[in-house]
Amino acid sequence: MKIYLVRHGQAQPIPGRRRDASLSPLGHTQAGQLAKWLAGDARLDGDTSLTVGSVLTSPLAEARETAEYVCQPLGIPARVQHTLAEADFPVATELPSTSAPFARRRGRLLSERYLDFRAQARTALAELGRCAEESGRPVLAVSHGGLIGTVVRAVAESDTFRLKLYHCGITALDWSDGRWRLSHVNLWDHLPVPLRTT
Repeated sequence: MKIYLVRHGQAQPIPGRRRDASLSPLGHTQAGQLAKWLAGDARLDGDTSLTVGSVLTSPLAEARETAEYVCQPLGIPARVQHTLAEADFPVATELPSTSAPFARRRGRLLSERYLDFRAQARTALAELGRCAEESGRPVLAVSHGGLIGTVVRAVAESDTFRLKLYHCGITALDWSDGRWRLSHVNLWDHLPVPLRTT
């Protein structure tokens, strides 16, 4: 089983609003570049081609618009999966921190809202896994930086790190030997340097 988690293209900045914005002009270009690459001979590395059997998307606008670009050349529709939605709070502010990498962490507990969001991320991963298993084909999910980072933390069983994810970057998970394995984080080879944004 393979799951490809794609962060949406850059969204329009909306003052005082963090969620559900349309893609910016640059975001449209990023999504178009991703779609063009997927429609060609997309490769995760020299030997592994990236094929997609189904596309799922967060219900939020920037993800749905990115998924539309991806689906067009692949000739498959996107399905909305509500568990792929972004948190309504800045996820990074909820993660444990310390003054130095190897310093002992003090007793700061994870907030209830972060724990709920982590449960949502685990549910999202389980749903994507079922979809990949039932179809026998890789699944591509268009989502958000906070959700993708939280899925990776759930797989790692650690909340003590954060990821800086690029717009239209790809994070790949493989299921083998009874566990999820993180095979790629932030793959962005398909994006020219001027299109690489966080």
